[in-house]
Amino acid sequence: MKKETTPDPKTETDKKYSSNLFALFIKTNLLAIFFTLVLFLVTALAAGAWGYTKLNKFSQAAGISISELRTKIEEGLRQEPIQTNNHKNILLLGVDSLSGRGDAPPLTDTIMLMSVDLETGKINTLPLPRDLWSQEYKTKINALYFYGLEKYPDQPEKFTKETIEEMTDLEIHHTLVLSLDKLEELIDLLGGISVNVPVGFTDEEFPRPGVDVAVERDPKILYQTISFEEGEQTLSGEKALQYIRSRHSDGDEGTDISRGDRQQLVIKAIFNKLMNIKQYVKNPELAGKIYRFYDDDFSSVFPLEEIISTGKNLVNKRDQITIKGHQLSTTKEDPKTGVLDNPRPSYLYQNQWVYVINDQDLFEQEIKNSLFNN
Repeated sequence: MKKETTPDPKTETDKKYSSNLFALFIKTNLLAIFFTLVLFLVTALAAGAWGYTKLNKFSQAAGISISELRTKIEEGLRQEPIQTNNHKNILLLGVDSLSGRGDAPPLTDTIMLMSVDLETGKINTLPLPRDLWSQEYKTKINALYFYGLEKYPDQPEKFTKETIEEMTDLEIHHTLVLSLDKLEELIDLLGGISVNVPVGFTDEEFPRPGVDVAVERDPKILYQTISFEEGEQTLSGEKALQYIRSRHSDGDEGTDISRGDRQQLVIKAIFNKLMNIKQYVKNPELAGKIYRFYDDDFSSVFPLEEIISTGKNLVNKRDQITIKGHQLSTTKEDPKTGVLDNPRPSYLYQNQWVYVINDQDLFEQEIKNSLFNN
C-alpha cells in the first residue's frame, strides 16, 4: 500500500455533528447485547423450549431451516472458541454511514478494542483515539479503513486489523464493523424503545438527513429543529438517534456530558427491550427477525457456531457478565508515564492534530493491563 496523506473530507458542518461519541456508545454495549440475545435464542432452541409451531415461525422469519439451525448448534457445541489465553479479542469499528457526506471517503469514527474473559465473563473495552498517528503509514488510524478499500476491496477492515495488531502487539480474533443506521434499524425492528426523558430540550441546529454537506451551505436547508419533552415516551429509531446525537440545545443538554447521559438511557432501553424474553416466546417471528439482523451483518465475521462455542463457556457465568471501560493515559495527565502525547501540529504529522505513542513498551503494557488484568 502506498503511504499517502490522510484524507480529510469533513467540512466544518460535518465536524459539528461527528458521530464519535455515539459510535463509542454503540461499541461499548451493543455487542454484549447481541451476544446475550443470540445465546438465549440458540439455547432455547437447542433445549426444545419452544413448540414446533413456534420454532417453525422463528425459522421462517430468521431465514434458516430448522435442520440447518440444529446443525449449527451441534457444531458450535462440539468446537472450542477461538481465543488466546482464555480471552477472545475483538476490534470494533464505527463507520459513519449516514447520508449527506457527499463523495467523502469512509472513515472510522471509533476504533475500539474489546476482550471477553472466557473464565470470568468480564468484558473490558478500550477505545483507541481516531487521531492516533501511524508512523508506518504516515496517517491517522481512522483512515486505515479507507486505505483498506485499495488493499482488500472486499474486506477493507482487514487492513485496519493488521495495522492495529502491529501497533498494539495484540492478537485480534474478530473485527466487527457497525454503523449509525444499523442502530436505527434495530430500534425500529423492536417497535421503538421506552425512554424516560429527565430534561426536555430544543435543538434548532440539528443536521437534516439526506442533505449533502459537501455542497450545501444554506442553514435553513442544512438544519432542522427538534424537541423533546420531559417524561416517559416511546422513541422510534429516527427519534432515538436525534435524542442521542443532539448537541446544540441551550443549557446543559447541549454539552458532551449530557449527550453521554442520554446515550446511556437509550442503550439501557434497548437492552431492556431486547432482554424481555417473554416477547420472543409470544412472538417467535420477532426472535427470527432479530436473528436475521445478526445474520445479515455479523455472522460472516462472528459465525453462529463461534457464538455458541463461546457461549457454552459463559452460560454458567451469565449473571456475572459485566462490561468495564478503560482509557489510555496521556502525557498531559502524567508526563512520565502517559502513553499518548499530543504534539503541536507540524510537517511531521502533515500539520494535523494527532496523538502519538510516547513510549511503545508502556503503550503495549497499558493495553494489556486494561484488557486482561481487570
